[in-house]
Amino acid sequence: MRWAQHLICFCVLAVCAACAQRSEEWLPVTARDLQMKDVPGDPGAPAVQLYYADFRDDVHGSEFIYKRIKVLTEKGKEHANVEIEIPPHDSIGDLQARTIHPDKSIVEFRGKPFEKTVVKYRGEKLTAKAFTLPDVTTGSIVEYKYRLTWNRYLSDPVWTVQHDLYTVKESFWLRRYTGPMQTRHISDETRLSYVSSNMPSGALPRDTGPGVELQLEDVPAFKPEKYMPPEASFKAQVQFFYGGHEIESPDVFWRDVGLDWYGKAEHFIGNHQELKMAAAQIIGGETDPEKQLRKLYARAQQTRNLSYQGERSGTDERPADFKPNESVMDVLTRGYGSQNEIAELFAAMASAAGFPAEVLRASSRRDKVFDPKLLSEKQLGTEIIRVRMNGADLFLDPGTRFCPFGLVAWTSTSAPALQLDKNGGSFVVVPTATADKTVIRRAADVAMNGDGSLKGEITIEFKGNDALERRLDALDSDEAGRRQNLEGDLQSWLPTGFRVQLKDARGWDASEEPLVARFSVELADFATVAGQRLVIPANLFRSGEMEAFASAERKYPVYFPYTYEVIDKVNVHVPAGFRLGTMPDGQDVRLAATRFITTRSLQEDQLLLTRALIVNSIYFQPEQYEGLRVFFGKLKAADEEPVALAAH
Repeated sequence: MRWAQHLICFCVLAVCAACAQRSEEWLPVTARDLQMKDVPGDPGAPAVQLYYADFRDDVHGSEFIYKRIKVLTEKGKEHANVEIEIPPHDSIGDLQARTIHPDKSIVEFRGKPFEKTVVKYRGEKLTAKAFTLPDVTTGSIVEYKYRLTWNRYLSDPVWTVQHDLYTVKESFWLRRYTGPMQTRHISDETRLSYVSSNMPSGALPRDTGPGVELQLEDVPAFKPEKYMPPEASFKAQVQFFYGGHEIESPDVFWRDVGLDWYGKAEHFIGNHQELKMAAAQIIGGETDPEKQLRKLYARAQQTRNLSYQGERSGTDERPADFKPNESVMDVLTRGYGSQNEIAELFAAMASAAGFPAEVLRASSRRDKVFDPKLLSEKQLGTEIIRVRMNGADLFLDPGTRFCPFGLVAWTSTSAPALQLDKNGGSFVVVPTATADKTVIRRAADVAMNGDGSLKGEITIEFKGNDALERRLDALDSDEAGRRQNLEGDLQSWLPTGFRVQLKDARGWDASEEPLVARFSVELADFATVAGQRLVIPANLFRSGEMEAFASAERKYPVYFPYTYEVIDKVNVHVPAGFRLGTMPDGQDVRLAATRFITTRSLQEDQLLLTRALIVNSIYFQPEQYEGLRVFFGKLKAADEEPVALAAH
């Protein structure tokens, strides 16, 4: 009998301990909290996260977050400025925050947070609640907690285990959803599974029956590097997903998903005689296969793309007489459709014109690389089209607004895509475009004065992925925002102090033409005056890539979103009374996937300075870092080589 009493007592204590771990009350301040003055293994760290909690309740649609941070240095006081990003369709509530001083006195935050827009990537923005905690000094503890709630849909939970600060203790808990789900898959019991990555040894979630929990201590900070691949692929995290019997096997899951998508695409595309007639009319008398495809592609892209109008602007701009499209003929005749519907319209027209066309479901590497073990359909959200032409595969992206013919938006390249067929499909890797598909041309026509000042005009042409990113970003910007972005880009490429003013920009709504911007520029002290000589650098522009090579060593790969070329042509009008003194020779420096070429010449009273940079790979392993660092160091040195003008 006594053993039974002990067992009951133990169970009650265990339940109480579990509940205490999930308490949403302020935690007591411990002696360790007050005494901690540095971070193990990271001397000089500005702050330490004493506690982090993420308690998510998928039954009631809410998530509780708690952070406690101690400020260790002056720089660490930045953590008094808090920004809480709010995912789309979520709302925030129960926000509380306070400052705890070393003497244990507490100052509550009584202010009202303000809303701000956080730009994550070009064209993708989040709303954030921002506020500043009061009276924060070195040694203070700042802590805040809040609740997110959602009503529209159940997203796949993610536990972010590794943060930008060393974390002393972390507590995670997830109450699983067990009711019916509005998906194709689940006809049996709803199940929850997960994929973990980069986790500390032996750290795995523990099933508690109604939920899952994880307790961790002493988690190192994640320290990102400039120009690294998506951070989420390297951070410690746990990603959950719901499903039925099909999530027992990745092979079964992706086969079933592929079959479902293939059936829906085939039904939507259908076999319409009217579409064949429309495709023939669009092609007209053109006999060249590529030009035929270009005409069909252009026609598909003329369709009003509802995916961008609503998603990016946050407003519903559908036609007043909007009806859901049930076939590609609806898309063609009504003149509007979603991103994937437009892609399927192009596939249907290409097939009708005699081109073998296949629908692929592409992944995105913008935030994280595709993981086949993460059984979530959301990983493959975008449809692209593969067309067989002249014995070669051509990957096309008609559903991405402004994406030119022959290019796939960079987020879906060098990444797996599921080719849909009647057997469930197979994975293929969408190739990355070569560097000549994305080009920035920077042309400067400037005049120098004898006092070293400079004034003139710069024209920049953006082509390929670089133009595409700016055009998509501009969908959510007004004219002032576009101006600010373009002027900011140019100023980042010029020496400090340049006055930059946008004169005009054209090509915002085009797909095939470059985006062109013209600026007036002025700088009072561009040249260094040395007696009777003026000394200027051999290139007016600077390389932003140098941010990646500040450190002698590197932990993560160097990563560029897409291959590219940057071509500079600088025409400097020499001031009256000056002649060329000294000018360095041109250079041609190569690595396996990178190259730069410079030329310098004098024609009458004009200095002609050119430089071309080619980066034809997106991924460089850490063992390639030193060679790449030397290459870009030579590029920087070439840009800064002195050109001297002497008075006569």
